[in-house]
Amino acid sequence: MKVAFPVQMRRIDELIIERGIPSVLLMENASRSVLEEVLKYPTVKEIAILCGGGNNGGDGYAIGRLLLNAGKTVSVIECYHPSTPDAIFNASLFVSFGGGIHACEESTVESLLSRADMVIDSIFGTGFHGELQGRVAELVEYINGLKSVKLAVDIPSGVSGFDGSVRGIAFRADKTVTFGAGKVGHYLYPGRDYCGEVVVRSEGFSREILDRQLDSSVIDEELVLELLPERHADSHKGTYGAVLIVGGSEIYTGAPFLSALGALRSGCGLTYTYTPPEAAAVIRSNLPEVIAIVGKGPHIFRDDLDTIVEIAKKADSIVIGPGIGRNEETAETVLELLKVFSKSSMVLDADGLYALSKDLTVLSRTEDILLTPHPGEFRRLCGETDLKSLMDFCENFHCRVILKGSSSVLCNPYGKLSINITGTTGLAKGGSGDLLSGTIGSFAAQTGDLERAGILGMYFMGKAAELSDESDASNTASSIGKEYSRVFSCLVEGARGEKHGIGT
Repeated sequence: MKVAFPVQMRRIDELIIERGIPSVLLMENASRSVLEEVLKYPTVKEIAILCGGGNNGGDGYAIGRLLLNAGKTVSVIECYHPSTPDAIFNASLFVSFGGGIHACEESTVESLLSRADMVIDSIFGTGFHGELQGRVAELVEYINGLKSVKLAVDIPSGVSGFDGSVRGIAFRADKTVTFGAGKVGHYLYPGRDYCGEVVVRSEGFSREILDRQLDSSVIDEELVLELLPERHADSHKGTYGAVLIVGGSEIYTGAPFLSALGALRSGCGLTYTYTPPEAAAVIRSNLPEVIAIVGKGPHIFRDDLDTIVEIAKKADSIVIGPGIGRNEETAETVLELLKVFSKSSMVLDADGLYALSKDLTVLSRTEDILLTPHPGEFRRLCGETDLKSLMDFCENFHCRVILKGSSSVLCNPYGKLSINITGTTGLAKGGSGDLLSGTIGSFAAQTGDLERAGILGMYFMGKAAELSDESDASNTASSIGKEYSRVFSCLVEGARGEKHGIGT
């Protein structure tokens, strides 16, 4: 599903208007979309709408008029005086149809809000940045404590449409109705938590314009089915590629095992690991299908280079870092591997990223690398963890990064985002990152495309956690890896349904 940044959405509106559709008609279409969503709540009779001064407020006045016409009791609370032509026009229409407008400073506003069955937030749109202040902040905090249904127009006020950030307080919606396309801020935390159910309505929007202007996506089943490598009856293990996983140390013996598990369970034909003896013993005892090669010492060091390079000749992708540790000699060896494999398809994870932080210039020599940091690891590389810093980092170093989190984000060098919203708190445990790195390495070996592999890897691990019978608190990375079969089965069923028109 395509998603938009606020600046892209403004450009889309401009292009539609340039083709002859009046802006006031776009506002009417948006308002009718909200009307239809409100009418899905049959017990809602009395509605309060908070309106801002811009076009989001204009939407609110138009929604109020349509709700009046539908027989609802409607009160508008004016948070800011209408300031755009379309907002002024629709505020006037609302009054002419018998609507009442209350200034937000009035002492009776809280009483009015407490009586409403539904409160609609139409204060600020997706271009909002900063912090709700003064009386508006007071009212939003009051509304958040009410038991009424709460609906946001386009995005909850106080949430950034760019990255989902919230400074201070924000409207906490049960449902958000947005227009044209979902916005990036709808799907990133903390904003995602304030949006409730996100409903995208595209009436009046040109599909051709949307497709041309938007490149970022929320990863959904449709996209995954498009990217998933096919498995043909006339195939063999070589058909599905080979991955080499380099990692492990005296302390972290389980990490390369979990990475190998992810590779095996996601369809890779051959999985090689190169680890110190203790980690190799774990792999050999639990995953006999893996070709577990034993390193020369208790950690990866320079004497391992020649052997690793030789094994890598058999691999289509390389994963470096799971459990590799922070031994100084190991870090130097990782940097050397990055130079040696500069033209190879590589996933760099865990303490492999620690090694990279010692010399970021190595990135400029790599041609096909995907970094998979969690926020702490990315802060070490970049100094910040916000979305803008992620995008700048990928552009400056011409690399791809998955910033892992509750909504993981893959960013490519050109600012294209792929946002993963699958997953549960069962993934908030040690080992999940190792499982992910191997899964991505596997799909990279099968497809030859790291970006495609990153999208598939994020979705698979998150979906497997959702499908697991284990409780979130009790789940583990190894259990989640074993659920990949369920993900494949669900996708196969989805593909059959699509082929035969089921559900359309």
